[in-house]
Amino acid sequence: LLEAIAGVATPTVGSVRFDGVDLHANLAKFRGVIGYVPQDATIHAELPLQHSLRYAARLRLPSSTTAAETDEAVRAAIATVGLTEHTDVRVGALSGGQRKRAGIAAELLTDPRVFFLDEPTSGLDPSTSADLIAHLRTLADRSATVVFTTHSVEDLAMCDRIVFMAHGGRVGFVGTIDEAFT
Repeated sequence: LLEAIAGVATPTVGSVRFDGVDLHANLAKFRGVIGYVPQDATIHAELPLQHSLRYAARLRLPSSTTAAETDEAVRAAIATVGLTEHTDVRVGALSGGQRKRAGIAAELLTDPRVFFLDEPTSGLDPSTSADLIAHLRTLADRSATVVFTTHSVEDLAMCDRIVFMAHGGRVGFVGTIDEAFT
C-alpha cells in the first residue's frame, strides 16, 4: 500500500495506535516495525554512505546481530534505494535526492512493516522526485505500507490511496486518485 496524505493543515496530535496498541506506551515493541523519515534526513553526513549506514545499523539492530548480518542489511538497504554506486561517497556530498534515499536506507535496516515519510520529494527536481516515488512504490509492492505527506500532485499518481486533509486537521477525502478527480 502506497498512500499519500496531502493538504494544508496538520492533523491534531492524539493517541497513536498501531494494530490497536498505543505506540507511545509500547515504543520498544515497535522499534523495528515502524520506520520514520523526517523531511530532513537524520543520517551522519560526514561519513561515507556505507559507513554511515553501518553506524546506524549498530544503533538500531539487535545487539545479537552479527557483523555479516549487519553488512548484508547495509548492502540490501543501499541496493533497494538505488545508491550502490555511491557507497564510498560522503553523505554530505550526495545530492538532495540521494540524501533523502540514504535516510530511507537507514530505516530499511530494520525491515519495518510501515514507513512514514514527511514530504520526501520536497525540494527535489521533477526527475529525482519521480525516481524517489518509484522507489517507494517498489517498497510498497514488496509488502511494506508506505505513508507520506506531500503538497505535490505529481507524487499521487503511483499511490493506491490518497487522503486529503481539510482545514483544522479534518479528513476531507479518502480514496483513489481516480476517485479524487471524478
